[in-house]
Amino acid sequence: MAKRKTDTDSELALSITDLCLAFDEKRILENLSLNVKSHEILGFVGGSGTGKSVLMRAVLRLLPRQAGQVSLFGKDYDALDPAEQLEIDKAIGVLFQHGALFSSLTVKENIQVPMREYLDLSQKLMDELVSLKLAMVGLPPDVANQYPSEL
Repeated sequence: MAKRKTDTDSELALSITDLCLAFDEKRILENLSLNVKSHEILGFVGGSGTGKSVLMRAVLRLLPRQAGQVSLFGKDYDALDPAEQLEIDKAIGVLFQHGALFSSLTVKENIQVPMREYLDLSQKLMDELVSLKLAMVGLPPDVANQYPSEL
């Protein structure tokens, strides 16, 4: 009989344990625990104000949590030194439903923002990578020069 795989048998991309987050006296998340395996896709569905974006912002450390632990790629982010934190930051990509792109930049320029911030690449190579990334998500090449409001 085959052994059933558990979360400990494969690398976890995200592990949340007993996460609590509140605004003033209003508890938004209380003792939330969640594991997401590498290469697993997870969507959050719920009504407005149920904590979907708050959870993501807590994971990304954009909001302070009152309790709980968040581990990314098997590492407790809070316990890492700044160089290790930067390596994890470079491995994460998140887009929120609204405000995901800089409205004053073209799609190409938006895609190149993290390349400029973290890498030392020529403009030609960055342009080629933009073309590749657009093709990977099924968008035509001419989208690169459009602004988000034109999509």
